[in-house]
Amino acid sequence: MSSTVVTDTDLVAATASPLQLKRPPRPKTTALIGTFAQLAKDPLAFMRMAASHGPITRVCIGTEKLVFLADPDLIHEVLVGRASEMFKDRITQKLNEVMGNGLVTSEGAFWRRQRKLMAPLFSRKQLAGYAGIMAERTEVAIAKWQQGEIRDIHLDSMAITLDIIFRTVFGAEMPPANSHKIAHAIELMMDQFEKELRTWRRFVPDSWLKKGRARAAEAREALDSVVYELIAKKRAAGTGGDDLVSRLLAAKGDDGAVMSDQQVRDEAVTMVVAGHETTALVLTFSTMLLSDNPEVGAKLRAELDEVLGGRTPQLDDMAKLTFTRAVILEAMRLFPPVYVIGRQPENTIGLGGYRIDPDDQLLISQWVLHHDSRWFSEPDAFVPERWLGDLEQTLPNHVYMPFGGGLRVCIGQHFAMMESVLCLATLMQRVELQVVADQSRELSPAVTLRPRHGLQAVVHKR
Repeated sequence: MSSTVVTDTDLVAATASPLQLKRPPRPKTTALIGTFAQLAKDPLAFMRMAASHGPITRVCIGTEKLVFLADPDLIHEVLVGRASEMFKDRITQKLNEVMGNGLVTSEGAFWRRQRKLMAPLFSRKQLAGYAGIMAERTEVAIAKWQQGEIRDIHLDSMAITLDIIFRTVFGAEMPPANSHKIAHAIELMMDQFEKELRTWRRFVPDSWLKKGRARAAEAREALDSVVYELIAKKRAAGTGGDDLVSRLLAAKGDDGAVMSDQQVRDEAVTMVVAGHETTALVLTFSTMLLSDNPEVGAKLRAELDEVLGGRTPQLDDMAKLTFTRAVILEAMRLFPPVYVIGRQPENTIGLGGYRIDPDDQLLISQWVLHHDSRWFSEPDAFVPERWLGDLEQTLPNHVYMPFGGGLRVCIGQHFAMMESVLCLATLMQRVELQVVADQSRELSPAVTLRPRHGLQAVVHKR
């Protein structure tokens, strides 16, 4: 479905040299929104305001040139049609310091090789064996919760998904000391990323940020101390395990080459950081939305009672848990864990009839797209029922993108959806969580979109 009207001006622009094209328009209210202070105060509102000025909008903040895309056709061109001409934006590249050169951060021919090598590891058939782990580890965690106690559901969700990702990635139980190391490393990375996004650190050379580099190094060393030890054990034990690291060690490229320990480390760390963080956020925000909308919560529990009858959910139940899946989809629409994608062109290009230079940062915000009334009625309301019809089939491509889009769509999206549905189903049939009213709902847009102060909720056993 196309959303862009082609004009004579567009046709002329399409045949012109990119260097002859005009720069993307800047809003007339540039003095109002073109300031770093507003971005620092509320990045989500800033992106929504900038994108509201048209399908392609340029905003200058200091020496940075940000180009916001709010049209699915232009987004498709960037993420699919011209993907080979793009690389990750400057801010996202900073993740290399901790995560290394995994699928999230690698580029070009190397990324294509790694993606092809790893794709079979994330097929539905391969992932089916992890369903039991997902439900069982959720059961174990919530069995320790006490009637009437107040818990931080965000921390609990992080602990559950970290346990799951560790068992599926490494095929091993994670000792508490290692769990704390990884959790601390991720918190360091998130905090440092947000500071470099929203403070003066954004505009100074990395060499000036000695404290920030030290914190990044600390996070990397913490991850390395856990991950390299496990890789060494896997190599010593030989191949043949069902966990993802065993499969990474055994995987061979077209040339017969295997991954080095460092590359296995980078891919494993990427899966641990990205894989558990995003699903934990889906569970956190789903819990919040269900508590805020008790009639939706009652409908969800009715489905769980009918389909499961009190037993632990299994993979075969996924097809019947349609409303549970709809709740997950709606939670990811309202609070997308990955809320913005950034790209930069290698060379000057034409896009939408305008000139885009190599130092332009193209920003595509899922937060903006998912709250756009052009695609979603009552865009700020929690309405899971919208996903029970044919909405997924009728939406334009690159409008709903909780897992990113284009050629670099998240390789673990099927893993994440399976985990989200099974964990939420397990959780909600065992307990009802009432979110504490008098707490902050402030969001923290870092690498992912997180609740800044967690989510306190009272446990009611079912």
